[in-house]
Amino acid sequence: MACWPRPGSSPRRWGARWPRRSARPGAGQRRMPTMADARPDRRPVILDVDTGIDDMVALLIAATAPELNLRGVTCVAGNVELQHVARNTGMLLQLVGRGDVPVSIGAARPLTRRLRTAPETHGPTGTGYAELRGDQQALETTDFTAVPAARYLEAHLTRHPGQMTIVATGPLTNVASAASNGVDLAGGAREVIWMGGALSVRGNTTERGEWNACVDPEAAEICLSGGALDRVFPLDATQQAVFTLDDLDRLPDTDLADVVRDAIRFYVGYRREADGIDGCYLHDPVTLVGSLLRPDLVTATRDGRLACSTATDPAQAGTIRPADDDPRPMVNMVTAIDGPAMREEVLVRLAAAVV
Repeated sequence: MACWPRPGSSPRRWGARWPRRSARPGAGQRRMPTMADARPDRRPVILDVDTGIDDMVALLIAATAPELNLRGVTCVAGNVELQHVARNTGMLLQLVGRGDVPVSIGAARPLTRRLRTAPETHGPTGTGYAELRGDQQALETTDFTAVPAARYLEAHLTRHPGQMTIVATGPLTNVASAASNGVDLAGGAREVIWMGGALSVRGNTTERGEWNACVDPEAAEICLSGGALDRVFPLDATQQAVFTLDDLDRLPDTDLADVVRDAIRFYVGYRREADGIDGCYLHDPVTLVGSLLRPDLVTATRDGRLACSTATDPAQAGTIRPADDDPRPMVNMVTAIDGPAMREEVLVRLAAAVV
């Protein structure tokens, strides 16, 4: 069971009292990067998220990393229902001063299955103990594009062939939908990276199944069999970096940092009860940092062919297995990282994002 608030307690509420960043920062106020700040040396990135707790951290880092040009965020149902994913994403972008980043609404359910969500892991709305109750007027200024996620991906890959990197941190429904619509992800994107799968470690949803693969196994199989993915960051790698409650003390004393602390505190409580570990795994920021910001922290990879089980048996569906005898495209698999150094890098990046 998840670590829910004590009776009589309530999540933090962040709303009208939030000090909105002015459009023209004054002395001592840090100006956040905007789309207009894009430089040739910034890597253009689209995040595909199901914004729960670890997606929150990845989004904050991607929105503020000077090396990246966050060109858009596409939303997919997974950790929570799509309406929560979209609201969490839009609100976080507002709070970090990146309301200029387009947000595209994607799939509300898997390709063929009923949606399963994880309130016990991420809380009822995806933010743990923190409640993103922000200024509705400010939220309305978020660039929620009317273009659905699959078409949004198609448009950007067509307009910028070979330039965009897609980092998918949720179920692959949006990516698979784009591929099924004829989008050449292999040729159109610079790289497509997915946080998903469990190769040689125990799954976090079934004995062998990882959450993102289990939510939409058909989408994962479409992407793996069709060559839509360049790199997979499985649990084998992401679980080598453990984040503890003590790490939260390193974040600055700001309202946004408090939001992150309250969210991760919930995550740690769940992992303690579910796995008996004194900490949590932040799969999505580890994937982002290891792939795009500090690839030197990846210590082992291998190439191979993978398949995802689409069995009707829920105990088997979502299991990723080798498919070396199948003439499907190869994918690069991250199998090891420098866990302590990765933990340090994520914390430094997160602290810089929430000042």
